[in-house]
Amino acid sequence: TLPGMPGGIFSTTSDEHDPQGHITEGIENRIAMMRKRMAKLQTAAREIPAASKFTMHGPRQADLTLVGWGATKGAILDAMNELELDGRSVNFLQIRLMRPFPADAVAAILRNARLTVLIENNYSAQLGALIAEQTGVALDHHVLKYDGRPFSRNEIVEGVLAALSEQKKEVMVSHA
Repeated sequence: TLPGMPGGIFSTTSDEHDPQGHITEGIENRIAMMRKRMAKLQTAAREIPAASKFTMHGPRQADLTLVGWGATKGAILDAMNELELDGRSVNFLQIRLMRPFPADAVAAILRNARLTVLIENNYSAQLGALIAEQTGVALDHHVLKYDGRPFSRNEIVEGVLAALSEQKKEVMVSHA
């Protein structure tokens, strides 16, 4: 049966497998395999070096801590230089691993930060939500861009300055 065929029925087995690789729908096996997968996350959390989980750019203590991940890195690093020209000390917490999330280290950094600004290329500040969920720390401001284009240095600088000067929790930028 093809998807959308009137009267068609598609039936499949679960994707669960036993230790020999055979498909099974047994409950006991499902529980065992889930525990095995979750143990792998714990092992990964232990074995992956901190440098692969996050990177702190700039001084250890700063007036302003920018937080981001992925493709925002280059524009954030460029924006840091410009923000520092105005006399601010700025650092950047680059999150590099989402699962398992480096919650303890990130929480320690953010709890010691004076002021935090999330820089994120999506509508819903997903990284900010993940950080709050995993650490209990809510970031002070969000600078978001969701017009389908990457951040520029200017947009980050303008967004950060707008968030700080206008005391806005969230600023959306776009030079479209």
